Amino acid sequence: MNAAQNSLYWRRWAFVCRHNQWKWAKGRLSDEAVKDAGAHHQGVWNLANQIADQACRAPIAEDVRHACHILAFGRDVSHTDFTNSQFSRLLLLWGDEKRLPGLLVNPLHVRSLTYWDHPEMQQKESLIFSIKAAAPDAYIEQITQDVWGTAYWEDLDPSALLGLLRKIKGNRPLFQR
Repeated sequence: MNAAQNSLYWRRWAFVCRHNQWKWAKGRLSDEAVKDAGAHHQGVWNLANQIADQACRAPIAEDVRHACHILAFGRDVSHTDFTNSQFSRLLLLWGDEKRLPGLLVNPLHVRSLTYWDHPEMQQKESLIFSIKAAAPDAYIEQITQDVWGTAYWEDLDPSALLGLLRKIKGNRPLFQR
């Protein structure tokens, strides 16, 4: 995780806590805390309670934060060890400060729900964005025509899109945008 991602991680965590009124005073969670606004809230709090039960105490902020990690990845991972795809998945819960508000902020946000249930769709969109930023359309279409026999490169599956991106980046000395 780089410095910008670390900063985003803590900003988004603070925002989710404020939005859901997850405040602790003298070790007790605020009575106004949102715990059941949707399935993802309930999942986080069920996991946080399990973590706290193992320590024989009520859930603390660390338990809730790590419960978010477990819900997103199926296991606890230190935020400093996240891969880019893990961080993207966590941001589906917390929001990315751009297009996705986060399921713990807006539990019914359609794009977030879709990406949560179908992570390959988010991966494909991210690859398309990276490809568009790497080269002009004509160059991309020429490569896809030569390699995949189609100019409709956005219809390629994620593994082919990854190959296309690598090919474009590998040819970078020949082409600068």
